[in-house]
Amino acid sequence: MARRPGLHWKVRPYMTARGRTGSRSPLLIHTLVSTGNRYDPLLAASLAPASRTLYEQARRMCSVAELSASCGLPLGLTRVLISDLLKIGQLVVHEARPSQDLALLERLRAGLVRLT
Repeated sequence: MARRPGLHWKVRPYMTARGRTGSRSPLLIHTLVSTGNRYDPLLAASLAPASRTLYEQARRMCSVAELSASCGLPLGLTRVLISDLLKIGQLVVHEARPSQDLALLERLRAGLVRLT
């Protein structure tokens, strides 16, 4: 099994998500999330490693797919962990603005190219 930066190589994703397979809110791959002004280093230190990595990466606004790729986490697990952070009010979901669509598509394309 290849080593991933976000997860310990012996920990299965369903263990990190405590058996949950879906998120509480509809998080599409292009949904934009960030910490907004709410980044809390003390909270980050108290989170599990996979959640901490997501939380730190979300300091800048990015899509769910970008977070999944940059953290080396499966998309389903990323959605569950983002949903947990949304529930405690530490992440913000942003509406996509028409002016961002082209920039978002370019970032998604660049992320997919990096994966191949």
